Amino acid sequence: MKITRRRALTSVVALTIALSGCSSSPPSPGEPQSAAETIPHDAETGQTLDEARASIEAISGIAVTEFTGGGRPNVKGNTGYTVALTIEPGYVVDYGDLLVDFVVWSVWSVGEGYMPNTQIEIRTSTGDGEPYFDLSASGAGAGWTYGPVRESAQHNTLVVPLSEDSPEGALNLKRLAREGDWPGAVPDALPDDVTRTAGHDG
Repeated sequence: MKITRRRALTSVVALTIALSGCSSSPPSPGEPQSAAETIPHDAETGQTLDEARASIEAISGIAVTEFTGGGRPNVKGNTGYTVALTIEPGYVVDYGDLLVDFVVWSVWSVGEGYMPNTQIEIRTSTGDGEPYFDLSASGAGAGWTYGPVRESAQHNTLVVPLSEDSPEGALNLKRLAREGDWPGAVPDALPDDVTRTAGHDG
């Protein structure tokens, strides 16, 4: 039997339609399409990334070199923040626990973008010949980190866990939840004596 070009094209179109009908149906309205959809984001309350960064930069002797986070979660549904600080030359931090606490609560109060659900990474650096900032002891003193305190150095990294799948992260999330839902309230500005100029005792 001879098959005309028109009949062949008609058969291809019919086959395409039939195969399309076999594909999985789209999610029902309101049904989460990915892990990202289950994570709170873009709240009507809270501060912006720029506002949180500015509040930390307002601390004397502290320069914010990186403040990133709130991005769409990766394929595993994970998202977090990184905050990098430089202790400016001529300054020392006398109350590091208050500084770390302020950074954590500032990040948690950001309603722009996605809620962090893995960690807040804090990095600090001091200039050559400047006194080291003891970031590890400050994180432990603020009650956000657990385990042995690492020796201070010119460049330090502190990870504040926020994953509900880890014991430490679960503890931190419980602490944050005591103050209400995400995003948390914007923390009050730190007192002036958290930092001071080197050689000045107050």
